[in-house]
Amino acid sequence: MFRLGLRSVLAHRLRFVLCTVAVLLGIAFVGGAMVFTDTLSAALKKNFSGGTADLTVTPVDPVGADTGRPATLTSDTVERVAAVPGVAAANPELLVRDVQVLAADGKPAETYGLPTYGGAWPRDARTAPFRLLDGRPPWGGAQLALDQATASREGYVVGDQVRVVTATQAVTAELTAITSPPLSGPAAGSGLVTFDPATAQLLLLGEPGWTSIGVALTAGSDPGTVRQAIATAIGDGVDVRTAEQVKSDGENALDDAFAGYSTVLVLFAGLALFVGAFLIVNTFAMLVAQRSRELAMLRAIGASRGQVTASVLAEALLIGAIGSTLGLLLGIGVAAGIRFLYRWLDLSIPDAALQVRPATVVACYLIGIGVTVAAAYPAARRAGKLPPMAALRDDVALPERSLLVRLLIGGFMLLMAVVLYLIGLQAQGLPGALLLAFAAAITLLGIVMTSPLISRYAVRALLWPFGRKAPVTLGRRNAERNPRRTSATASALMISVALISGLLVIAASAKASIERNITDAIGTSELVISSEDPATFSPAIADRVAKVAGVESVHRVRQQQGKVGDTTVQISGVSDGTLDGPITTKLESGSLDGLRQGQAVLPRTLAKTLDLTTGETFELTTTTGKHQLTVAGILAPNRQLNAIVLALPTYDALGGAPTDAVLYVDGAAPAEAILAELKDYPTIQVRDQQAYVATARGPVNVALGVIGMLLALAILIAILGIVNTLALGVVERTREIGLLRAIGMDRPQLSRMLQVESIAISLLGALLGLTIGVVFAASVQRVMVGNGLSVLDVPVLQLLVAVLLAGVVGVLAAVWPSRRAARLDVLRAIATE
Repeated sequence: MFRLGLRSVLAHRLRFVLCTVAVLLGIAFVGGAMVFTDTLSAALKKNFSGGTADLTVTPVDPVGADTGRPATLTSDTVERVAAVPGVAAANPELLVRDVQVLAADGKPAETYGLPTYGGAWPRDARTAPFRLLDGRPPWGGAQLALDQATASREGYVVGDQVRVVTATQAVTAELTAITSPPLSGPAAGSGLVTFDPATAQLLLLGEPGWTSIGVALTAGSDPGTVRQAIATAIGDGVDVRTAEQVKSDGENALDDAFAGYSTVLVLFAGLALFVGAFLIVNTFAMLVAQRSRELAMLRAIGASRGQVTASVLAEALLIGAIGSTLGLLLGIGVAAGIRFLYRWLDLSIPDAALQVRPATVVACYLIGIGVTVAAAYPAARRAGKLPPMAALRDDVALPERSLLVRLLIGGFMLLMAVVLYLIGLQAQGLPGALLLAFAAAITLLGIVMTSPLISRYAVRALLWPFGRKAPVTLGRRNAERNPRRTSATASALMISVALISGLLVIAASAKASIERNITDAIGTSELVISSEDPATFSPAIADRVAKVAGVESVHRVRQQQGKVGDTTVQISGVSDGTLDGPITTKLESGSLDGLRQGQAVLPRTLAKTLDLTTGETFELTTTTGKHQLTVAGILAPNRQLNAIVLALPTYDALGGAPTDAVLYVDGAAPAEAILAELKDYPTIQVRDQQAYVATARGPVNVALGVIGMLLALAILIAILGIVNTLALGVVERTREIGLLRAIGMDRPQLSRMLQVESIAISLLGALLGLTIGVVFAASVQRVMVGNGLSVLDVPVLQLLVAVLLAGVVGVLAAVWPSRRAARLDVLRAIATE
């Protein structure tokens, strides 16, 4: 049976091309994602093998925040570690992210998304987290060192003057040394700027402190014993790890990070394969119908039902294997191209061979072959049911199953979707949105099951405006002839359009909500000052802005992460008067007067999450420890203050980061004058309220663009499904087409007939998807009103364009099948059995 399946695939190879392409595209997505993430992970893991410290002592961070003020150790702790028996050297280390190197033209140096760290030059080379490659160590505030990749990329050499922006100020210093990038820890492979220890503490922290201690052991000392001795001497406030533990922790963190990216990409690949399954189902259903007599002949010469079914499944297995092989090769090629790109960009990432792991190969083949065989099984099972006597008849038709079972299952799914929909509307918030998303998925499956019942009538209604000319009538009847086939082909497009239209509505609503929320939140301030990368900036900037002519007042907002119980929260420190005009607030309970007494105010959404009310006391954990606070008031949801809000003195006392996140400027000073004053800080953005709103909408546009590109693969496969259905329909109706040509139908009329059928399928899928996507997206907006999605915006023009594009897709999808039909020899077509 396998040999028979192979011969069938070779004999009808053109019919299986699009099936193979569908599998190829989905598997390329899976394979490419897995190979690239494995390769990049393996390359970055090389960084963790270069650490020189035998032991590393780090402060326990009770928050685990990756932004704001880092947890630090004191110089006294360094001395206590150095006094532990078995310690040869204790090197205090300082490493802080979000330092910015400026290029020679004054613009930020390109980092391609990787952070740049600032560090302190090590006192002892035995535990240095990087290596000196050229020059001499920096000394004093007028000298610094750069990593080799950054210096090379920006054209800096030893002796050049380099401009650097840190958390506390911007400095210009002489480049005295070229170093390797950090060799271990979270900064491994990133850009690095180093200063002498005293200067580093001043510029990077604004106060004394160290982020870790590198320990070198005396000869013959046992790392485990010394590790325990240090932990006992210092207490519970530190974490002492061996070199192997540091390496293992870094590798595990990388695996966790890349697992998230891989999961997202594989989910999109799964969607593409799910849409491709409709193409495969249709292909095998049509091919089995066309080969009914051939399959019945197999039964007549002794083949059992199982053998006939196995022969069809063997064809599916071959297609799945070929598609998986080509897809895996294409995925490896894409991963290799991306690897070449980051090497060409000269990123500080070690080189590594492409990682094509056995798990990747097995996953690609299991998924590709599994999806193909599963999609082909219904047609294969029906083929096995053909009676042997059917081989003696000229017209053989596969037995059609009743739609009753399918309609009952689909109806139950739609009923369940309605129940979930109603529960979701009542639930509100994120739980309600998740229930609605689940209901939408079940609705799509329910429509897939029940659409054969409505497709005939829907096609008739959709094509009514096209008139009753012969090509239109014949195209409509072709679409109505097999409702299962029509609905399956349209379902692939329906799912893709539902996702796209739903995302368009949610994205448009998000942008409109952002605009309203920011407009409502920003009060009297004419200008808003913020920074793009890094997100915080030196407090000296506010002081300089306050001196610009025309500036009446400058209000600061600082931000830091903290924890309340197990919930990570944002903490905002605001200067006096910030909530009295620059930020418009609506108090729902309590008073703002408590801020001056060291109390906190919370937005309603956060208070609900933390189960807090006015007057209650709660424990807030920051990098400096645990603190008791009282809720002075509850605010209405406010986009600018979605955090625990404290007065700036309270914020500083709790160990908040000493850098500003946003400045609100009152007065008539022009933005140009402020920018001129801040020319040393090229990442600072000075915007009026309209420009600030437009910037806030940017991330939504980026996310929509990325998701849209990923969903484009599913739409492409859906279009291939339409092309495939029409092309196989031409083969199936070869004799019919010959007779139509014989009685006078010309080639343009034949093309129009196929175009009408294609347009009917495209519009059916597009309109069903559009309806489901818009309805559920609008419902999601409704339940998320209290979470900031306060405005419903349906982009009617974009959705109309989507419907028109569906019609255009229908016309284009019919081009190749219509050309193939037009080239058929009339007499041979009539003689076809």
